[in-house]
Amino acid sequence: MSIGQILFKKTAISISESLKPELALGLFEGIIKALSVPWLYCALTTYGVATIFWLYILQRIPLSVAYPFSVLAMVIVPILALFLFNEQINWSYWVGLIFIVIGLIIIAS
Repeated sequence: MSIGQILFKKTAISISESLKPELALGLFEGIIKALSVPWLYCALTTYGVATIFWLYILQRIPLSVAYPFSVLAMVIVPILALFLFNEQINWSYWVGLIFIVIGLIIIAS
C-alpha cells in the first residue's frame, strides 16, 4: 500500500508538471488529466495486488492482529517521500513514529 501511495504522489507531480504555474485544475479536469498519466495505472495495479495479499493475510491471521500493522504505512510513506520527493519531516513526526513502533511491539508481543 505504501508503494501505491508513492505512485499516487508521482501521478500528482506529473499532472502538476504539465500545467502552467498559475493554472489550477478543477476536480473533473484533474481526473481527466490523471487518466492520461501511466503512474496512476501503476498505483491502481499496486493497490489491487496489495488487496489480494491483504485477503491472503486475513485468511491466516485475525483482523485484530493484522490491522494494527497497516499503520506501518504512516511510517513508511513519509520516509519514502523524504528520500524520493525531498519532502520535509518535522520532529513531531519522528516522535510519533517512535510511539507507533512501540505500540506495534506491544501488540505483537
